[in-house]
Amino acid sequence: MKKVSVIVPVYNTKQYLKRCMDALVNQTLEDIEIVAVNDGSTDDSLQMLKEYEEKYPEKVRVLSKENGGQATARNLGIRECTGEYIGFADSDDYIDTTMFEKMYCLAKEKDCDLVECHYHYIQESEQGNKELKTRGNIREYSSQKDMFIDPQVSPWNKLYRREVLLDSGVDFPEGLIYEDTAFYIKTIPFVKKSAYLPEHLVYYFLRGNSTMNANKSRRVGNIFDVLKDILDFYKAKGFYEEYQQELEYFCTKIILCSSLSRIGRVEDKTIQTELLDKSFVFLKEYFPKYRENKYFTGKIGLYIKLVRRWNSRPIGKVLGKVMKG
Repeated sequence: MKKVSVIVPVYNTKQYLKRCMDALVNQTLEDIEIVAVNDGSTDDSLQMLKEYEEKYPEKVRVLSKENGGQATARNLGIRECTGEYIGFADSDDYIDTTMFEKMYCLAKEKDCDLVECHYHYIQESEQGNKELKTRGNIREYSSQKDMFIDPQVSPWNKLYRREVLLDSGVDFPEGLIYEDTAFYIKTIPFVKKSAYLPEHLVYYFLRGNSTMNANKSRRVGNIFDVLKDILDFYKAKGFYEEYQQELEYFCTKIILCSSLSRIGRVEDKTIQTELLDKSFVFLKEYFPKYRENKYFTGKIGLYIKLVRRWNSRPIGKVLGKVMKG
């Protein structure tokens, strides 16, 4: 058994793939398995992966499948990997070469189910790179319930004990965007002990623009399916009552903050109206008393208590200008 397996979903990222793979095969942790999952790439990504597999047969495994999205690639990687711990990397980003040795050593030292490190958030443009403020309050968590409060949900700065993922039945919901959100939240009841490594070891890049075409605009509504996936999972596993307050806080904050900012950038007024209506229908159905939640205090609490359906459109427009992603 390898100490760490790193799952890398790959789809048409030949421009960035070499940088990503070089950082992985040159990790200071020697006992590592890199599971690269080619998700039906149509460029030269698969050929590049095969070259790494041939050059580093003791480290690199390449799996190939029809295109199905990042979630399907990660789920396949989880099923196929063999490491004691599982990490993730995005093929268009890269990591520090010491990352997995440091995270693994901390996981073993403290007998953790999860280790999380910090990261660099870099905006890439023709004018050059610019470091941005990172998302999420990455920190040492005081409890499992604390893990719901303003986290960074992405998997690429985390290391999970493999048994936690396999035994819990946690997966990435397929066919949806925002699947990272569901995966992270569903792991929480099974993470009995976690640790924080206060080093910026991931280089995460923001590329492209924020233009919302009709298809992308409608996919903003995937967040409702993602949140339902979370709630259904908690109910099925018998955790809902224990974490109801935290789930209410997390889901409400998603809908009225980051989701509302995305809706604010939707140019089609019909789609925008539909998404705004769905937001408040969701809250009324699942969390009708969310304004009474104990976690909504201070400025965020005041904001949550003031936003209504009638003023959500102008609020979303403002949020859409100041928030990205």
